[in-house]
Parts: sequence; structure tokens; C-alpha cells
Amino acid sequence: MRVESWDWKEADKMVGKGTLERVRKAAKVIANNARRRCPVGTMSRPMYRSGHYAGQDWTKRDAGALKRTIRVVERYEDKYGFKFAQFETLGNYGNVRVYVGDKVTYYARIVEFYTPFLRPAVEASRAEVKQILENG
Repeated sequence: MRVESWDWKEADKMVGKGTLERVRKAAKVIANNARRRCPVGTMSRPMYRSGHYAGQDWTKRDAGALKRTIRVVERYEDKYGFKFAQFETLGNYGNVRVYVGDKVTYYARIVEFYTPFLRPAVEASRAEVKQILENG
């Protein structure tokens, strides 16, 4: 069988879009599993009102703040304008990541080091992610 006038670049873009949708779905599975495993503190306090760090956002603590920062993000470029490597097959699509923490919950790495929740979530999601990526 011979195929003529086949636009392989267009076919690659369609395959890339479908692949990216599956990757997004798999990332959501990991993020949901991480939310279930994320430790939630019991202490909340307002930001410091006096002292050297008075008025700084990062000094406040909210029970459950870390859990609320778990999110799936699709990145095209970083905050400095550096474009991530983009494959021709994916067109202008970036890469999909699961992020934990932000400016206020800067302690996400510390919590992950002492009370791992993200790495076990990835391990526990491995079979489901494999099924999503293979079967859609």
C-alpha cells in the first residue's frame, strides 16, 4: 500500500495534541493523589506584626495552605522569558508539571524531605498513569 500526498507534519501535530491531553490527565491523577497524601498542619497564625520581618507575607501560616498549592501547570517559558524546548510535533505546546508550594508556602521542599507525600503519590499513581498514557 502506498500513501501519496500525506502531510506527516499535520499528522504529528494531531498525535501530539492527543498525547498532550493524556499527559494532562495523568498529571491530574498525580496531583489528586498528592492532595490526599499531603500533611495538613493544625496551627494557623497571622503574619508578623513586629520585628525584623514584620508585614512579610511568608511569615503567616495557614493550616492546609500547602495542600491548596498543589496544581497542574503547563509551561511554555519560565519567569525569565526562557522558552522551554518545544518539539515540532507539539507545535506551541509546552510541558506539563505538577507544582507544590508558592511564595508563601516556601516550605514545600522541607515538608517533602521530612514527610514525603509527592514522591509516594507518583509511585502510587504509576499504574493508573501508565494506563492513561497507553490507552487514553
